[in-house]
Amino acid sequence: MNKKHEKYKMKITIKLLALLFVFTNLYSQNASTYFPSATGYKWYYKNTPLDSLNNPVNSLSTFQVDSFAANVTYNGLPAALVVSKSGLTSINQNSPYTDSSYYNFQSTNGFYYLNVLNFIGTIPGIDSVAFINFLRSFESWYSFYRFSQTVNTNYTIFSKDTTVSFDTLTLPLRLSLTGRRLNDQTISTVNGNIACKKFQITFALSYGLLPPIIYIPIVSIPDTVYIAQNIWVARDVTPSVNVDLSSIGVNLAFSIPGSQKELTQSAVGISGENTRLPEGFSLSQNYPNPFNPSTVISYELQVTSFAKLIVYDMLGNEVASLVNEKQDAGYYSIEFDGSGFPSGVYYYKLETEGFSDVKKMILVK
Repeated sequence: MNKKHEKYKMKITIKLLALLFVFTNLYSQNASTYFPSATGYKWYYKNTPLDSLNNPVNSLSTFQVDSFAANVTYNGLPAALVVSKSGLTSINQNSPYTDSSYYNFQSTNGFYYLNVLNFIGTIPGIDSVAFINFLRSFESWYSFYRFSQTVNTNYTIFSKDTTVSFDTLTLPLRLSLTGRRLNDQTISTVNGNIACKKFQITFALSYGLLPPIIYIPIVSIPDTVYIAQNIWVARDVTPSVNVDLSSIGVNLAFSIPGSQKELTQSAVGISGENTRLPEGFSLSQNYPNPFNPSTVISYELQVTSFAKLIVYDMLGNEVASLVNEKQDAGYYSIEFDGSGFPSGVYYYKLETEGFSDVKKMILVK
């Protein structure tokens, strides 16, 4: 009986472990499974502003193209580099990439490298040097998307207090960013219905009342992001927000317009690779520029050709050979890491069979 009982207990244990394994894989997937697995993936978005009542203003819509450019190391972590070009009048507009984002994935958490100044811009009336420096102090990696978070519970991404002088006032302020995983939702897109993880990321600027210090929000901006497996962001909605600073003694009221980003209705939709071949040879301006410590250089080859991409210092000395091989026609992006080089002006030159171009970039440390 004891042996039979032990075998029975073992069978039950194995079944429970199997169920636990299935449950874990179903409900706590690794964050990396929500991001495309290979570089070259492109997203095509339509960006529509929202009016004060949060109605879309379709006549002012623009387009945005994001590209998974490279796997890099950025500020201490392996990162997926995504370059972007926005404000386009059409998806096919020939424009250089002008922005970049970095993502890192650890277990069930998706990290984003945050530059708060780029994230929220400046706030009218509170743009003192001290406050700008305070915003710069937040630049770091943060766990934005927590896929195993209990639904409808908040988590703190960051929270930091400071005081800022404005005219004759000294303002105790708190800057915070919180996340909340909402119920999963299936949304309709140009690629049909897609099941998404849904997050609300809320930025808040709060004023501290003394004594005791009780922080009252004066600006709160919720951003709802829909993330689909193997696709990443399928939709992103930020409502319009009215701000009145009279409660902190500043005679200023203004509106922050909302926006809605969604996969475009253009026929190209989501694309794992850009299957259209370039119409010519070209070398793009690196981004970012100036840079520290790394930047991305993009170029296009109209036909298969031997390509050389060389970096030179101001004296014309070769300091790095980034490409020196035969490549197929297509679109290419490569990272230049300047950590081992001094600050200064550098030049990069693309040479192919029948094409040559040089551009300048600036490394600032």
